[in-house]
Amino acid sequence: MSKYIDQNYDQPSNQPVTYNQGNTKNNQVYASGKLANAKYGPVTDPSGELEKCVGVLIKQIPEYFEAATGCETPNIYHVFGSSTSGFHFLFKCKEKSGWCMRHCCTSTRRGFDMDMSYIASGNPMDPIATDYAVAYKSCNLACCCLCRPELIVTLKEGEQPIGRVKYVCTLCNPTFYAYDKNDNLRYIVSASCCQCSLMCSNNFCGKFSECLFEIYGPDGDGAIGKILKQSASPSEMITDADSYEVNFPNNASWEDKLLLTALGLLIDYQYFEIDNKDDKTKKEQQANVAKMALS
Repeated sequence: MSKYIDQNYDQPSNQPVTYNQGNTKNNQVYASGKLANAKYGPVTDPSGELEKCVGVLIKQIPEYFEAATGCETPNIYHVFGSSTSGFHFLFKCKEKSGWCMRHCCTSTRRGFDMDMSYIASGNPMDPIATDYAVAYKSCNLACCCLCRPELIVTLKEGEQPIGRVKYVCTLCNPTFYAYDKNDNLRYIVSASCCQCSLMCSNNFCGKFSECLFEIYGPDGDGAIGKILKQSASPSEMITDADSYEVNFPNNASWEDKLLLTALGLLIDYQYFEIDNKDDKTKKEQQANVAKMALS
């Protein structure tokens, strides 16, 4: 059974599974988060490609220099689309932020521009890329319901607004809202706080646990999709990289899908980035993984 498209997604028995299922035969992901049979072909219209996708896999690129030195580097993510024809590379996301911002602010507070660019050759390592969209996050000092973190997503061409995603203040369960360009609420994304990956996010146990965020409509009635943080592989434990699976709702437009992809990135910064402030924890995790590899 594919880990990416989960046919046995747990919902109340009186509610049908309404999110995209896709073709499980052609959509396979190993337990480590590595892609199987992914296609790397020319990309000229990422919006059109997103329209065809039933989901995406967001894979953070390991930063070995950061792992070796403890010096925080900009995050880079590769986004793969999932459709009935299998996985294919869509675009890459690269953080643009200053050295002081990364080292003086925690990941939950730091501001950045997340450049999303597609590569005509389809090779993620090709340095020639075309700007597609950008997600802006300002530096914030959140306190309860004040100054909550949010990402504002716009297309590069003509600075066309797409919408915004916001981490809202709740009593227990982490909750995010996704708004369209007219500021209408499109989706509510929420997770149970009683998950090991959230309660122990900065230790060895939490990194090896999955974390499920469910996608709801504006009325909050019945899950119509999901964002799943995969359990970390040993290499991801060492480098602090993470992978996220996003199952889109059936009626999602390409703008909605881009917003939900950006929301997956915001989840990573809010919960699963281990900062230099937690350098001792990071080194302990790396030492434990090294011992496992040598044993």
